[in-house]
Amino acid sequence: METCTAALVQSTQLSNKLPSKDNWEYYMTFTSFQKTMKSEGTNILRTVAKILSNQKVKGNISQRDVDEQLDLVVDANDTILEHVANNLDEMDGIRRNPEVELIEATIAPTISGSWNVNKQMMVPNVHRPNHVNRSSTVRLLTAKNIERPQVKFKDRLDNSSTPFEPRIKDKPNALKPLSILLEMSEDGDHPYEYELDRFKSPEDQLKKVKPTMYKSLEETPLFMVGRPEELADMMADLAKYSEIAVDLEHHSYRTFQGITCLMQISTRDTDYIIDTLELRDKLHCLNDVFTNPSVVKVWVIVFTNHGVVKVFHGADHDVEWLQRDLSVYLVNLFDTHQAAKALDFPHLSLAYLLQHYCKVTANKQYQLADWRIRPLPKELRNYAREDTHYLLYIYDTMKNALLDAANGNTNILESVLQQSTEICKKRYWKPILTEDSHMGVYRRSKKLFDNQQMFALKELYRWRDKVAREEDESIGFILPNHMMLQIADTLPREMQGILACCNPIPTTVRKNLVNLHQIVLKAREQPLTKVGRDVYYGPHPRSRS
Repeated sequence: METCTAALVQSTQLSNKLPSKDNWEYYMTFTSFQKTMKSEGTNILRTVAKILSNQKVKGNISQRDVDEQLDLVVDANDTILEHVANNLDEMDGIRRNPEVELIEATIAPTISGSWNVNKQMMVPNVHRPNHVNRSSTVRLLTAKNIERPQVKFKDRLDNSSTPFEPRIKDKPNALKPLSILLEMSEDGDHPYEYELDRFKSPEDQLKKVKPTMYKSLEETPLFMVGRPEELADMMADLAKYSEIAVDLEHHSYRTFQGITCLMQISTRDTDYIIDTLELRDKLHCLNDVFTNPSVVKVWVIVFTNHGVVKVFHGADHDVEWLQRDLSVYLVNLFDTHQAAKALDFPHLSLAYLLQHYCKVTANKQYQLADWRIRPLPKELRNYAREDTHYLLYIYDTMKNALLDAANGNTNILESVLQQSTEICKKRYWKPILTEDSHMGVYRRSKKLFDNQQMFALKELYRWRDKVAREEDESIGFILPNHMMLQIADTLPREMQGILACCNPIPTTVRKNLVNLHQIVLKAREQPLTKVGRDVYYGPHPRSRS
């Protein structure tokens, strides 16, 4: 095992030395480099093929495109990991709990370079969980039997193409009464647009501070908030603070629009993890409590309270998820991602900020975790809290750095705050289907389809979108892009040919095989003409591809 691990480490180190991004494109202009890469790639595929053959996994990996190769390896890993887990349980005399059957896999560390983005191969985790270096691996943690949380939601999920309707019913801290215009235009109303346009940071927020050192994780209480009474206790405690750090954990694979699964909030003294699946219909209280302007500096938990600084890292998506799932809006946001850009840092990730300011190595092992798992495993609880635990100290130090960068002036800090405010103005838009939504997938594929193939792609895309909305599943779960392109490319005459284009075969494909076959047959009936890829088809900005 030590020999294998050493070999993997050495391989990873060598792969990290490969040229990346523009350098890769430049190197690929040299014939000798192309030949070397092709030769080494062939050798790697042969090695993988031997492993798959040894594990009795069917399928020829060398005759597939990159996406299909990844699917085959992932499918093989599922089988191998299941065998490993069963063998370990048998050795330990442990019977697996049928109610919570977790599946765990690891993925090699991210390798530099645009050429391999989203193409890393998954490898089985043959070590015990606590033996894996947190900085060198990423883990996929999910479960076979997760109950769909959507079935318990009190609010009805609307996957139609109609505009998203904000569910906010009242407006605390309002300078203008609540008025929501449901428009498709870009200038449609945001419930707090009036307040955001007039927001000015308090003078105290523009001054240097002595950074408040974070407490250790062991010294800091962690509270799980999953019941209304626990939510009330949290609200009472958070009202003592003028800054809070916030993060969300999201799931998008087994639902059409996505689901906010967890919210993490940290103060200077306490970490909270809120179950947003259980409290989904109750968290609007983050908007509507303690709205009296005379007590703004005391009751500081309210997200829309101008006197409370909300510290996020990369809040672009979080703002939309808060609106969609929890009817929560933000005023007075400090986004550390924007601050990192203003300071011209070499990296903009939270992991870099943690290392730079706190000398803490970010735990990114579970960034592929399924956050719907309940009860939440201890590993995920610890992982989630770390995203916000150090953020307020980073906020203090970054604010000082922004002031220092401007020689004591506030212009750079105010610019970051203004950019953060613009993020607060973002509105959630539901994905819509247009006549040319499929063109995004087509152009990225670099394929050249005739009109029969293009007809099939468009209709398959339309079918996939319709089924995904009806069953509240992601389009990737219904039919992944590479499988859809393969069906449109080959136009199989027989139903079995459609199944041959999919490995593994999605459940919805088996269930709707007749409908898919009809789409293919209708495509084959179209008069044959050539369609050039250089023809521009501009997708709608909110179409999903």
